[in-house]
Order: sequence, then C-alpha cells, then structure tokens
Amino acid sequence: MNDIKDYFPKILIIVLLLFFSSSVSFPAIAGEFYKWKDKDGNVSFSDTPPTGVNAEVIPLKDEPTPNSITTPKVNSLKPKSGIAEEKRPYSSIKVIMYITSWCGYCRKAREYLQSLRVNLVEYDVEKNPSKEKEMLSKSGGAKGVPLIDVEGIILRGYSPNAIKDAVEKRRSS
Repeated sequence: MNDIKDYFPKILIIVLLLFFSSSVSFPAIAGEFYKWKDKDGNVSFSDTPPTGVNAEVIPLKDEPTPNSITTPKVNSLKPKSGIAEEKRPYSSIKVIMYITSWCGYCRKAREYLQSLRVNLVEYDVEKNPSKEKEMLSKSGGAKGVPLIDVEGIILRGYSPNAIKDAVEKRRSS
C-alpha cells in the first residue's frame, strides 16, 4: 500500500489549483468589482470588466472607504455622547395650574401632576383676580379650568397624556 508521503505532492497541487482557480473565477473573492455606465446611462456592476467600456475598479476591502462611510446627522443643539442623554429631574420642571375649588378635573390634574413630582404651583382664579387675568392672557381668552402651563407649554383641560408629553418635552430640553 502507498504511503501518505506519496500522495502529498498531488494533494498540494490540487489544493493550489483550487485556490488559484477560485480567485480567477471569482474576482469578488480576490477583491475587485467593476462599475460602468451602459449606452443608456444606467450604472452597472460586475465582477468582470466589460469590453470596450471604461470601467471603474471598485476594490472590496474589510475597512470602509471614504465613499462608504456615512456620517450620522447630529443635532447641533444637543451634543451626543456614548452615554444616554441625561434628562432633567421631574422636580425641576415648574408647572403652573389655574384652578377653581369646585372643579373635578382640576383635582384630577393636581393628583396626576403630584404623582409626577413636578414643582407644582396652583392659583385659584376665583380667589385671585390678577391670576385670572394671567390665565386669560395665556389661554387666549378662554375661561375654562384647569389651564396648565408647563414652562410655556399651555394645556387646556385635563389630559394625562398631554401633561406627560409636555413634562417629558421640558425634561429633555
């Protein structure tokens, strides 16, 4: 029986032939593609260059090329870092609420705002005429209560979702 040493040169030749034939047959593995425009102006790509056409060689690399790098859009007002964006604490959000003592929605709004632990200031517009004028100025003349001012975001009536959205917007700013 033949020894493995007798087959080694043949195995080596077969392996080398397979390697070289694959790199010739598949240029993409070797690291090149070609880009060109056809007669209709369409951009085409291929692993073999077309005849009679000026084709651009596109090397395939593991590292990005300047054209393949995309720069993310960055909000210039809020610098991004590797750390999650830090939000203001709820207690630093100033909320002014204009109420009446008999209003059920005012009570619900108060309870909800207190559950958020914001800095809540309440003014009873029936007891304080100057605050009623302030409320009318902020509401555009509307007399309904509650009127909620979340650092300039004016909310008319009671809506937990609208209140939460306004508070979260101010926490992020």
